[in-house]
Amino acid sequence: MNTSRRRFLQSGGALVIAFNLPVAIGPAIAADEKSFAPNAYIRIDPNGRVTMIVAYVEMGQGTYTSIPMLIAEELEVPLSSVRVEHAPS
Repeated sequence: MNTSRRRFLQSGGALVIAFNLPVAIGPAIAADEKSFAPNAYIRIDPNGRVTMIVAYVEMGQGTYTSIPMLIAEELEVPLSSVRVEHAPS
């Protein structure tokens, strides 16, 4: 059967998007909410310290200087409150 995308959608094809909503916050999740981590590369502590996980190796390109400067500018925090950690292997 050779069906085009248009014919598939006209015949009732659907786009399904799945996501997970936690039902209840358990003690393990509540204990982990000490810092805000919007993704795997940035973490913001309650005291305002921003930790950036950098996967790039510092070899004189200035990645450990320029990336924290960009983060500090975008988050409107002082550069002294941004810390850099190398990503684990």
